Amino acid sequence: MRFMKKGALFILACIVALAACQDEADCTSVTTNFANLQFYELESGETDTAVVVNSIKPIDSDSILVSETTIVGTIQLPLNANEASTAFVFETEFGRDTLVLSYKVSTRLISEDCGLEVLFTELESIRNDFDSIRIVNDILVEDINEDIRIYN
Repeated sequence: MRFMKKGALFILACIVALAACQDEADCTSVTTNFANLQFYELESGETDTAVVVNSIKPIDSDSILVSETTIVGTIQLPLNANEASTAFVFETEFGRDTLVLSYKVSTRLISEDCGLEVLFTELESIRNDFDSIRIVNDILVEDINEDIRIYN
């Protein structure tokens, strides 16, 4: 009888240990709040990897994305999840340009263990001073490295 109690306790302990070893929920989110912008040459349509940028500032924010002269081809623009749009002022070799991006912000439950993730969808330019602009991806995800094309 004593052996059966120890056996039952051993089996119960194994069941509890196995239940504790179950895989944890995958809390990986592929969404991002950054819009990836790529510069292009207007005449040729080729990527322009040497745009001289003096500054980039979000309007209605104290932050500065670029504060000293930098040569770039791509830029990540952070979008505000508390608003339906974000505006930026660019000082480049081509002059002063403004870009206003609008988007839809929503949340999705990953799982009860992981919580919510924020989704940015329906990205569009509602104002810009560039020669031409094209939204090539309107849903922001980390795996996509180009969401906006700007032609100068």
